[in-house]
Amino acid sequence: MKRIILLAAFCLLGLSAFSQLEFGVKGGLNLTNIMLDMETVDYKIKSNPGSQIGYHFGGLMRASLFGIFFQPELVFTSIATEYTVTDLNTTIDEIAKQRIGRIDIPLLFGAKLGTLRLGLGPIASIIVSNESNLTEITGYEAALKSATIGYQLAAGLDIWKVGLDIRYEGNLSQLGDHIEVGGQQVNFDSRAKQVIFSVSYIF
Repeated sequence: MKRIILLAAFCLLGLSAFSQLEFGVKGGLNLTNIMLDMETVDYKIKSNPGSQIGYHFGGLMRASLFGIFFQPELVFTSIATEYTVTDLNTTIDEIAKQRIGRIDIPLLFGAKLGTLRLGLGPIASIIVSNESNLTEITGYEAALKSATIGYQLAAGLDIWKVGLDIRYEGNLSQLGDHIEVGGQQVNFDSRAKQVIFSVSYIF
């Protein structure tokens, strides 16, 4: 996280070298797939196949020079997922739902070819909320990381002041790494992947 903040500060210091500076707002939908497959003495917990729909909104700044751009953003993202929880004593399945709120800070670098934009860069995410009925079903407490680091690959199309974007997001760090079971930790590795669809407006 400190490296991302330092990188952002360094890039902001160099913005004066860019010939064009724009600001805008954005929002859209994200399809999230969180991978989890674990088993304890009493339960088997596995993420359901397919992606769950979430949403995001926030602001952006774009600095451009000779077809090259740097685009930092500040975005609130809500991601959702579902798990199948199997009681190993009764073989009864229940569905646990989870919704996580994050503050995302993507830093995109890329090139603009006419109306087409291509970019990539790191993203830092700070988790600000976590709602789940997993504890109600199992009595387990899932521990999430307070912050994660990932990357985004982006393609966009600019039509006047409106931008249409699609991105793929992968995670370089774990979303969660253990649950509390009777005061003991049971380790797992949970990572999130996303396909993100956005519409932006440049002022």
